[in-house]
Amino acid sequence: MKPSLFMEKLTNVFSWTAKLAYVHFLWMLFSAAGLVVFGIFPATAALMTVCRKWLDGEESVPVFRLFWASYRSSFLSSNQIGLAYMVAALVLYLNFRVIQENGAGLAMIAAFYLAVFFLAITGTHLLPLYVVRKESFLHTWKTAFIMSIVNLPISIAVLVSQSAIYYLLFSYPSAALFFLSSILVMIQLWLVQHSFNRVERKAEALRAKKAAPPVHKTYTA
Repeated sequence: MKPSLFMEKLTNVFSWTAKLAYVHFLWMLFSAAGLVVFGIFPATAALMTVCRKWLDGEESVPVFRLFWASYRSSFLSSNQIGLAYMVAALVLYLNFRVIQENGAGLAMIAAFYLAVFFLAITGTHLLPLYVVRKESFLHTWKTAFIMSIVNLPISIAVLVSQSAIYYLLFSYPSAALFFLSSILVMIQLWLVQHSFNRVERKAEALRAKKAAPPVHKTYTA
């Protein structure tokens, strides 16, 4: 490898390391500014907005200004979506405690784990979908649920990769301190973008099929 090419790649690595650490610092700062409970969801939405720009090739965006604008504009709506998700998770946890203490039939246990599964895969698309489309609360939830099922392999890939990265980073606490949120979000958005692209391609194919003139068969004696 030529020295100039090596230095260019090394500079690129350092640049991305600094950017990921910086945006993770902003995520922690703004999460704390909302007392964590009310700050973590708008901070995550803002983080996703910045990371989405980077994945789209816009590497020179004004990070702080974009982060702050997204945090401020999405504060209420992202909290509605995120807190609703947390309430649903809390309800499932309370159900788990009841089942654990009192027992339950096979059908109830199966229903419980199915609900946990559906909630988990819906969460893989929920905030990314809100960041991309900025739709209403109910429409975001409904679309995230449908897309997570239609693209189930991608949803599972998000859950597996997030769990693996979470475990890996917390095996090295210093890495988690500097990069946890930014790396998790970058991987999630990269995978979910494939899900969005698949849905868009199917929608375009359907629109093209509807717009195409009908084919009339001709019969010869």
